[in-house]
Amino acid sequence: MEVKNILRGLIFVTIALVGFPAITLLISEGTAYFFQTEEDTIPAMSQNVEAQVYPLLEEVCIYDVTTEKVTTLSIEDFLTYSVLGTLQMDAEPEMIKAQAVLMYTYILGRHLEEEKEPTEDLYGCDMSTDTNKYVSLVYESDYIDSVRNAIDEVAGEYITYNGSLIAPVYCVSNGGVSESALTVLGEEVPYLQSVVSEYDSDYVTEITYTSDEIFARLTTQNESITLLGDPAEWIQITDATDTGYVQEVIVAYDTTVTGRQLASWLNLPSARFTVSFSDEYDRFTFSVSGSGHLVGLSQYGGNKMAEASYSYSDIIKFYFTEVEIVSSE
Repeated sequence: MEVKNILRGLIFVTIALVGFPAITLLISEGTAYFFQTEEDTIPAMSQNVEAQVYPLLEEVCIYDVTTEKVTTLSIEDFLTYSVLGTLQMDAEPEMIKAQAVLMYTYILGRHLEEEKEPTEDLYGCDMSTDTNKYVSLVYESDYIDSVRNAIDEVAGEYITYNGSLIAPVYCVSNGGVSESALTVLGEEVPYLQSVVSEYDSDYVTEITYTSDEIFARLTTQNESITLLGDPAEWIQITDATDTGYVQEVIVAYDTTVTGRQLASWLNLPSARFTVSFSDEYDRFTFSVSGSGHLVGLSQYGGNKMAEASYSYSDIIKFYFTEVEIVSSE
């Protein structure tokens, strides 16, 4: 399967799960973004290729879709603004560094892809201000100086697997165990494997809805859904992985949907959930583990690792299987 198709699949999963209820988080609701590499396919696990050392990408070209003008940022500014846009700034310095390496990997891949196959609506730029497609940038923050200081130590470092740039996938929290790309997308990606993370095990959210609220949400999402009879029978999980990631749900007795789809309809933080119904209180209770698509680096778990004195490279290599961190020339 082509890398770009895998990345589009992960972007779709991310977009489907970004409308979360208001939850107090240590790490912000960062959307995961991905680049497309100069390679057309994910490298096979049997390959043993020395990582190519790329020259330092010194500038990033951004197309503003509102003003239709082009902005050029230094790589230091881009890394600062992209980290500010994807990570809560009371995060530990080593977690900030880890996120910066992900962002450099991302923009280096974007730059290489645009050199190879330019995107028509980018007009020669590396990305645009359309945050539905590209990483979000935040230009002002009380933490800007501390972020710059952390980034100075890792600017130009990127992540490879068997010699090729990886897709720098991240989520808010994996809830105690990350999901593999195989589970979420049905495609094997060697460096996106399931990883048990004790640092995320406490990230569980409870969300409740009345039967009227469930009725309103589900019937407006799918015209074929008719909710009658006992509400306790309205939502039945019929297939889940060993980690609890829900693959299949039967809604309204005969409508089969994926766990991702139901999570999106109900604004659940992730597709790893259980559900119960209390007739006494007329209440559906969803216990949800993690937040986001659950693939790749967990920002919440990574921050706890940093608190426990792990380095940014430890964090990256914990969540991505058998990768290397390479410094630009």
